[in-house]
Amino acid sequence: MTLTEIILIAFGVSVDAAAVSVSGSLCPGKYSKRRCAFNAALFFGGFQFFMPLAGFFSATFLTDAVAAFDHYLACGLLTSVGGKMIYEAFCKNKSGETCPLGEFFSAGNLFFPAIATSLDAFAIGASLAFSKNSVWLPAAMMGIVTAGVSAFCVILGKRLAATSANEKIMTIAGGSVIIFIGIKILLQDLGVL
Repeated sequence: MTLTEIILIAFGVSVDAAAVSVSGSLCPGKYSKRRCAFNAALFFGGFQFFMPLAGFFSATFLTDAVAAFDHYLACGLLTSVGGKMIYEAFCKNKSGETCPLGEFFSAGNLFFPAIATSLDAFAIGASLAFSKNSVWLPAAMMGIVTAGVSAFCVILGKRLAATSANEKIMTIAGGSVIIFIGIKILLQDLGVL
């Protein structure tokens, strides 16, 4: 596998994490822009690094089992996160403001989207094992690229949210995009797209 192929794969697997980062940053929250960008880079980049390793080292044992349902798992996790965002956009707290998601970029809220957006990386790691390629450079590249892209997309999303007059609409839009990503993953793996 050439360096160019590795870089292209790294950018390819970062697309879903980038979209979730932009969408999540449209939610109102108390964390600073830097903290949100750091957390997104840490979780999305970290999972994009570790999932290919997990796929590589468990290729002979788990690949067939995971391949059979990974698209359903990714769709379910992302749809749940997006649905929660949309639901909470309509929820009112005691002061009458739109209730926050909790903080989209908290560890608890990032865990499931990070897993869902890195399932493809697991499969890539498994395929590297079957093709007798090394996993270390591709895994590192996927992690680094995804971390950088996610942090950039959080900052971009925060700028979009700052110019928005209506946080409720932006939260609904962000949740809808995350649901769309989950459905897209499902349809691609089922061969519809």
